[in-house]
Amino acid sequence: MYYPVGVAVSPGGHTLWVVNSDFDLQYNAGTVLALDLDRIRSMIPPLWDPAAEGYPCRNLPLNVATVIYPGKCGAIDLKNPPDGKGSLVASSTEIGAFATDIMIQAPATPTAGDPIARLFIPVRGDPSLTFIEVQDDRQATDISRVLRCGQTDGSPRCSGGFRAGEDPGTNQRGAVLPPEPFGVAATDRGDALVVTHQTTGTLSLVTNPWAGTPTLQFVLGGFPYGAVGIAALPTPRFVTVKGFDYQPGFLATFRAAPEIDLVRYYDDAAAAPARPFITRAATVGITVNSSGVDSRGIAIDATARRDCEGGCSDDLECLRGCASVPAQVFIANRSPPSLIVGEARANVSDTYSDDSIALFDSVPLQFGPSRVNIGRVIDNDGKYHPRAFVSCFDSRAVYIYDGANFRQDTSIRTGRGPHALAFDPKEPFMYIVHFTDSYVGVVDLDRRHTTYGTIVASVGMPRPPRETK
Repeated sequence: MYYPVGVAVSPGGHTLWVVNSDFDLQYNAGTVLALDLDRIRSMIPPLWDPAAEGYPCRNLPLNVATVIYPGKCGAIDLKNPPDGKGSLVASSTEIGAFATDIMIQAPATPTAGDPIARLFIPVRGDPSLTFIEVQDDRQATDISRVLRCGQTDGSPRCSGGFRAGEDPGTNQRGAVLPPEPFGVAATDRGDALVVTHQTTGTLSLVTNPWAGTPTLQFVLGGFPYGAVGIAALPTPRFVTVKGFDYQPGFLATFRAAPEIDLVRYYDDAAAAPARPFITRAATVGITVNSSGVDSRGIAIDATARRDCEGGCSDDLECLRGCASVPAQVFIANRSPPSLIVGEARANVSDTYSDDSIALFDSVPLQFGPSRVNIGRVIDNDGKYHPRAFVSCFDSRAVYIYDGANFRQDTSIRTGRGPHALAFDPKEPFMYIVHFTDSYVGVVDLDRRHTTYGTIVASVGMPRPPRETK
């Protein structure tokens, strides 16, 4: 690992992917690593277990640098892990330098034969939206962690055919991806993705046909400088069951403007040939804190709506009512450091779709909020409940916010440069990539444990930045 900027877990929970940016260009490429998550879980010391008090770290040494690298136990070495079964890196590949994130997308229903999921990675050095084909392991019996992106025996680097946005000949508009791609989000079906660009005031549309190749389709300008965060609005199940035309929505945040923008995707399927595009549908001002500028990450939690829809079966009137249940919106804002809380209400009919966005609270945080994600914790009742997680890069902390009760749950003390987060679908663990010292921290998310909200393991040997050696 070297300056990791993104982390993702496979749909079936067997693989942990880490994307490295090569931020100081010590090497000639960024990398993507596929780590064996099944083995990593088996080596996480059960620090929450009273029976483990005699030697809680098991076959790991005690951590002697807890001030810089929090956690009781030493790190799990990627090359020589304590289980003695060889490297935890099952496969790897090279990409362009200066990646910013990683996102996994899989079809709604796993396909027979060789089911395919795709990793999408905004890469500033190309610039491109690089995509890599991986196994959809939700129903797999033989786990494969191979990364496929057109590599050859002579080159471990992803080929140009897996970098959407470089070739103007792949789309009808002759468009290329603008510089500085940063954030990426996808529709519920994963068939369309929107990419933000942090220096050009533009957003890009990439379509993702599962039987074809992801392709840049449209570039929309006129946005404020510093577009960074992007999140997809959840599609009401009423729309899916009813089967009428619906334009999926996205919310974008900006560093230089106190606003979030609603963007809608149109597949243009009625045209011949179809020319998909996005439009700027609405702008909502940020007025709940003193400045409102410098918004970074954004996340949307539709748990309450999905719970409502789960009790409807295919009853259209029931589903229509659930469509109006608001989804919560969370924004990491730096001016002042805060978590902005709001909601998105869907307005749907047989002929019209829209979303009403309202922001109503600002929760103070420490310096440097950068990312916000939706995850789950096991509460005292033994059940999973959603939470918003905000990473504060500058202050070495991740905050857990309980959106159902509008209160801060706890804060997690991290190492230097906590950045991207991912959540384990099998166990109550969160994985944090530390940008500064290039390792992954594992956090316990079970409130019944005394170790709740603390780092219980480190994956990869932490090492300081090159310039400090």
